[in-house]
Amino acid sequence: MNKMQFTENEIPFETLEQFGLTHEMIEDLPMRVINDIVDGRRTPVLPIKVEDENGNIIKSRTRFALVRNDDGKVDVLFYPVLEEADLSRFSEQERVVLESGKSIIATIEDKNGNMVRSYVQLDSETKQVLSVPAQVIGRNLQLVSDDLHLSETEHNSLSNGEPV
Repeated sequence: MNKMQFTENEIPFETLEQFGLTHEMIEDLPMRVINDIVDGRRTPVLPIKVEDENGNIIKSRTRFALVRNDDGKVDVLFYPVLEEADLSRFSEQERVVLESGKSIIATIEDKNGNMVRSYVQLDSETKQVLSVPAQVIGRNLQLVSDDLHLSETEHNSLSNGEPV
């Protein structure tokens, strides 16, 4: 059984309400979304609204996920819908693949400033560039391959982001 990273009581409703996501709205989400939230996964894209310093209401759309700070407190990390993805660090060929919805393997900078070989994909709804270290995905792919008894060719196809 998967242990939850957060409890429903830890959801920072005050923070979410600053962005127009009320306690009731969160509770009305499907149970699978609530489970994703407490498991620390991203929500589907949700509408938000916030008031700027001039009193104007700004409407947008975003995904969010809960994160635990170093001090143990729970906060919200937003993944806003962008007008356009910043793909400038990728080659033209890599951009075409990303824009087609497929993943690529690229060496990119992680949050600590280290260059890490990673699987990279474009979130089609938010235009955010998502990445996961290749070693993590590689391990998952090996487990899936072993479990499904995939041939080497099928495993290689799966590793390259192709359907099997």
